[in-house]
Amino acid sequence: MIKFFRHIRQKLLTENKFSKYLLYAIGEIILVVIGILIALQINNWNEFKKDQVKEQAYLVNLNKDIKADISYNNRNIFERYDKKVEALKNGKAYYQGMYTITDTLTFLNDLGYGAVFGNVIWAFNKTTYNQLVNTGDFKIIANDSLRESILNYYNLLNGIDESSEGKQTGYVKYTNSLAPFNRDAPGFISSFDQKLFLSKIKSEEFYKLLNLELTLAYEIKGKATSVDSRAEKLIELIETYLKE
Repeated sequence: MIKFFRHIRQKLLTENKFSKYLLYAIGEIILVVIGILIALQINNWNEFKKDQVKEQAYLVNLNKDIKADISYNNRNIFERYDKKVEALKNGKAYYQGMYTITDTLTFLNDLGYGAVFGNVIWAFNKTTYNQLVNTGDFKIIANDSLRESILNYYNLLNGIDESSEGKQTGYVKYTNSLAPFNRDAPGFISSFDQKLFLSKIKSEEFYKLLNLELTLAYEIKGKATSVDSRAEKLIELIETYLKE
């Protein structure tokens, strides 16, 4: 093809038809430019399609991560919350002389259960989000509203992580010091430890720890509720976008 065009140019020059040669040269240049533009357009289209595929993969994984956050909150906080709060309130009532123990071992084990999620360790799934940020791929989320909602959700999670540092009340450590917890025998408390535990429940120090742990439980539930509410809305946005 190149030889063919060269032959035409040479023929026009030899025939001294410079004006026609000039027009022909301009036309050839235009054709080359058009070819380049078409190639660029095809390349841009291919890159766009690749980004669409990556975007979909990221959103599918984000959706899984966010659903895992909800599952974690349900399993570790909401399903344990009522029993934890009831145990702590019963401990307060006993200190105040308003609760009668019917089974010492059960009562003490329930107080031990009051320590659940007291270490304030959140396990949010940020793997996909961190990958989006670290690779610079966040920009391929084409929908501005969806991208902003994702940022807001993970800003909430980061804020909760930061605000929860050092929030432990000391209740977990204190109850473990009175009755060591053994996963192989979770309900066992020796007779001596039972007597010591009961004596400490009537102390002002333990009463204050009960109040601190209750306050922490209310706070953690509130944060988990906020996360679930935001997560459910974001899941709906992602799934709607993926269907479009």
